Amino acid sequence: MATTGKAGKAGKAGKEEDTAAHEFAVTLARLGIEMPPDLAPGVLAGYRPLRAMMELLRTVEIADV
Repeated sequence: MATTGKAGKAGKAGKEEDTAAHEFAVTLARLGIEMPPDLAPGVLAGYRPLRAMMELLRTVEIADV
């Protein structure tokens, strides 16, 4: 059964948040950075919009002037 409407959007947003959190954790581990658990929600809150901007910048077509 397909999900539609707000429930579908909420599910997608939750999945994207999980993906962002996992991606950030992997990046920290790869760089050997330990982040205190109490700081994680604030850092992730700043990381998610940056991740969205990076995705947007990768998809924008730039015309030669």
